Amino acid sequence: MTDNLTKVFAAEDFNPEKFVKELSAQCVGADELRQQRAKIQELANNTSAQLKRNVYQNYMQFIETAKEISHLESEMYQLSQLLSEQRALLSTLGSTRTAGVVFEDLSESQQENSNDTVSKEEEQKQKLIQLIENVEGALSLAETPGRACLHEGSLLELDPIEGTPLKRIHAYLFNDVLMIASWLANGGRRGPPRYKMQAVYNLESLAIVNVRDHGTVKLAFKLLAFSDTRVFQCATATSKKEWLDKCEQAKRAKLAGENSSGAPDEGKRAKEEKVPPSRSMSLDSNTLGMDDDDDSEYHEPPPEWVLEVAEDLDSCIAQRHFEEAYSLLEKAKTYLKDAQSTPLLTEIQTKVNERGRSLVNVLTKELESSAEAKSLQGGGLRSARRVVKLLIQLNRSAQGCHLYLRLCSAVLKARLKRIKREGTTAAYVKQLSAIAFSNIVEIAREFLKTFPQSTNCTSGLVVWCSQEVKHLTSHLAKQLFMPQVTLSTLVECIVTVRSHCDQLTQLGMDFRYQLDGQLRSPLAKAIQDAGENRAGTVKLNVSEDTWRPTNLETSQNLQKFLSELEDLGIGIPSSSYSANDCWIPLTHNTLSFSKIYVSLLEDCLSVATPELMSTIDNVLVSVMRVEVQHLIVSLTDPKLKQERKLVQNNAAYVRDVIIARGLELYKSTTNQKFTKLLALKEQIVFESPSPAKPRPAPRTSVPKYSTTEYL
Repeated sequence: MTDNLTKVFAAEDFNPEKFVKELSAQCVGADELRQQRAKIQELANNTSAQLKRNVYQNYMQFIETAKEISHLESEMYQLSQLLSEQRALLSTLGSTRTAGVVFEDLSESQQENSNDTVSKEEEQKQKLIQLIENVEGALSLAETPGRACLHEGSLLELDPIEGTPLKRIHAYLFNDVLMIASWLANGGRRGPPRYKMQAVYNLESLAIVNVRDHGTVKLAFKLLAFSDTRVFQCATATSKKEWLDKCEQAKRAKLAGENSSGAPDEGKRAKEEKVPPSRSMSLDSNTLGMDDDDDSEYHEPPPEWVLEVAEDLDSCIAQRHFEEAYSLLEKAKTYLKDAQSTPLLTEIQTKVNERGRSLVNVLTKELESSAEAKSLQGGGLRSARRVVKLLIQLNRSAQGCHLYLRLCSAVLKARLKRIKREGTTAAYVKQLSAIAFSNIVEIAREFLKTFPQSTNCTSGLVVWCSQEVKHLTSHLAKQLFMPQVTLSTLVECIVTVRSHCDQLTQLGMDFRYQLDGQLRSPLAKAIQDAGENRAGTVKLNVSEDTWRPTNLETSQNLQKFLSELEDLGIGIPSSSYSANDCWIPLTHNTLSFSKIYVSLLEDCLSVATPELMSTIDNVLVSVMRVEVQHLIVSLTDPKLKQERKLVQNNAAYVRDVIIARGLELYKSTTNQKFTKLLALKEQIVFESPSPAKPRPAPRTSVPKYSTTEYL
């Protein structure tokens, strides 16, 4: 009923009012309505519990995914900032290369520069003095020569994760650092200082990134420093634009200043070496300082995409566009292989090789994180095929094979953990074996699809399958070889596991010998213990044997019993009993022994292997010897003269039916003769009972006439 309600509620055209009306029309009385209400409430409770379980299972995965996204976002921002800085540096270097010869004229330009520097120094001093007065702890910043304040303003700091307001701060942007100052609690009453220095960030290790408007977070930008991430909100869009522009200009100016700091000294030294000192220099000599360029060979500049290939590769890797990164990497390698070698191309070649190694590291970490994930859900191996394919294309097939097989082990372990031990041992073992081997076959096929041309990785697959079969067999052995597990249950489970293991032969891998090798020692001990138990049972029955035929009381019981013996292949000859009678000319001991021995024989031969045949032969012979000795003793016992015919019937049944059945099953299973059992059969020797014939009268020497009296 619950399944029907689930289907009704899950239908697309479900109408609550119509459902209530139909339910009310079908129910008779308030009791049935209460029952329906209880069923609906039970379904609601089950649905709620299932939803809670699903949320709980995915909760940790959602948190880990959010953390990874946050980390990737910050790394992408840092990479974007670094790429922009490198692009600006390259443009600066390009402009300095193409610059011509600069002649030093220290007349009017030096005077103007000196006046400008004096005015700038005065403005900087004034701002620094004002800074010292308004901010506590900022005295050390004013001691640095050449430091100037480029921009300042009040901002609102937000929580980086939740976006909630934290506190108001005042920021100062200098030409080399960014200072964050917090407002004092009583700043308005006490007068200056109004702020207190909180943190100072160097522009070299700082990235300022725009934050898109989302929800309550508007007009904000993010400050990324090593081991620190802060978000600030501006009052207006103009203020935000000024902060972003000023910070970008300050970083570019600092980079350009560092790159050009050593250029004047080197230029002066080169002029001193090449040009002799003279006060008059000809302005018409355009060849000054250009001799090396005339002598050097001309190289065509590489295309723009080659100059930016390193930055583009970084961007693709950061955004997880691995296929684009690989295509661009191969394109760059092809171009650099065919192009003429120059210092610039050599440098680009080095960067491209580094990006290739970086791509391999990112792909390997992707597989490692997938294998170490707590919950392996979704695509699993199919989703990893994309990463493995790229590793193969990057000539990392061995590394990809190793990591992929680690992921396969994790996936198989996660799937087997979902199996709960419920019910009997045989049911649990069968379910575990079926799921394990079917998953191993599925994983092996997926592996062959992922590595179609990598024949060197096939050996790794075989080794992995061998290890997984070994682990599975060890776990199954702990469940099976226990005192409370009977031999029949043990044999049934082993036969099932062997049939499941044979599925791997479809892929050209046979692990039956390994499976049998791991189970050989405990299985041999289990067979020996079962044989000793059966022998003890037979001895007990022998000691209680009274040599009386068995009475089954009714003809129905007789037919049922005879059909059971026929199913075992040890039917009683019809000449030995009467269909209208309920008596069987076999004792209870013989009938019990026949069932025990045939069951033991079938169980042993079902798990027979060449290595176990010696143990199986000894067990079967030891159990049969107990019964044969009992029959031999009974046949020669003078006390059993009246039961001699019954004893002979039992001996004939054991010799001609039970032992014959054993020889037949043994021959069909092993294709060999059971010589030890044949020897026991030959020991049962007796004269078969024959019908009584009239004996002739014995001849004596009595005379025909005893006297001559009547003659």
